[in-house]
Amino acid sequence: MKDNEKLVIVGCGGVGGPAAMLAKRLMTDVDITITRDEERFIVR
Repeated sequence: MKDNEKLVIVGCGGVGGPAAMLAKRLMTDVDITITRDEERFIVR
């Protein structure tokens, strides 16, 4: 990705959270936003 681009990850329950952490590690210059629509966080 190019400099100053944004990445939006929808969902965090499955692989969204690890994908966001890996993306931030690999692409340090990209803004990453995680959206989730859960009232309560449930650990599975």
